[in-house]
Amino acid sequence: MPKAAIYDPYLDTLGGGERYCLTVAEILLSLGWTVDLFWSGSQDIIKLATDRFGLNLTNLNIIPDIFGLKNIDIDNLEDQNPQNFISHKSIKTSLISKYKQTKVYDFIFFLNDGSIPFLFSKKNILHVQVPFISQQNFKERAINQLKFKMINKIVCNSKFTASYLPKFLNHKIDIIYPPVDVESMVHNIPKQNIILSVGRFDNVLNSKKQELLVDTFSKLVLQNPGTDWKLVLMGGSKQSPENNHFLLHLKNISQNLPVEFIVNPDYEQLKQIYSISKIYWHAAGYGVNVLNHPEQCEHFGMAPVEAMASGLVPILVNQGGLPEIINDGVDGFLWDEPSKMLAKTQLLIATPTELTKMSQESIKSSAKFGKNIFKEKITNLLH
Repeated sequence: MPKAAIYDPYLDTLGGGERYCLTVAEILLSLGWTVDLFWSGSQDIIKLATDRFGLNLTNLNIIPDIFGLKNIDIDNLEDQNPQNFISHKSIKTSLISKYKQTKVYDFIFFLNDGSIPFLFSKKNILHVQVPFISQQNFKERAINQLKFKMINKIVCNSKFTASYLPKFLNHKIDIIYPPVDVESMVHNIPKQNIILSVGRFDNVLNSKKQELLVDTFSKLVLQNPGTDWKLVLMGGSKQSPENNHFLLHLKNISQNLPVEFIVNPDYEQLKQIYSISKIYWHAAGYGVNVLNHPEQCEHFGMAPVEAMASGLVPILVNQGGLPEIINDGVDGFLWDEPSKMLAKTQLLIATPTELTKMSQESIKSSAKFGKNIFKEKITNLLH
């Protein structure tokens, strides 16, 4: 029986990249592979991921993370000084250990965290989902080029992400858009006057900019006295909601507005809210200097595609990988300033026939990001 391993250092965030990696695990399991997950965090991660993403991860094995610095064997350190705790001997021992533990696999799928790993399986796949920009000296570049020789394929989640990789790697790059379960989304039930946005309740890395959405919605309410439209903000929180200061801030600035918060929904609740909403807002990447900080943009946008499959019309910031999702003016709108997001929303509210027409186009366009297409492309990597 073939054997594979998955590595994602950010599993506990349960974001889009985690769904990507765990869907790879689901595909391999469905093909009869033995699959290990390198993870030393909470052992409840598989159950949490199953509830959040609706994946079948039965028989996925959790084994200790061998890639984190925290796992270096302290007994092998030559210098116990905490300012200089990674010695040549410890690095060498760590590399030997990784060789022994990764060479047993037929396939490794490794989520890049900005560094390049040494991988020794029969087929090594590096998944790049964030366009990191790093400054490297000559020695670092030389070592990374050696590591890249051991990487069979580099899988990127969008053309945007791939554009930031060194040109000498172009022959190894595959663009495989993230898997969206478009087939299971519901779009044929009566909808309500809801503007929806889905994203983690935090303001780190590619912040979802929910505070900007609240501000824009307040202007919509002001311009439409007595409106029955409401804004629903839905997403995950690593902390308990009462201890999430960013979430508490959002609730504070939303007082006296028709804004509803749904925190840590399970997959069925997520689909249900999508199914009754009409318009989707997304602001991640607004105000970012994309040349200097591409990592702060949305690298693809799985939630907008889920929204499209559910019949929502997406209104997305014109940054990062989001323009790859829609055809502006056909199945959604792109915007550069919040005033444009507001204007496009007002247009759809004022012209229900146009909203319905674009909703139907949105559903059609979402099909190209389905899980079946993703499975076919991942399966091709195995050969």
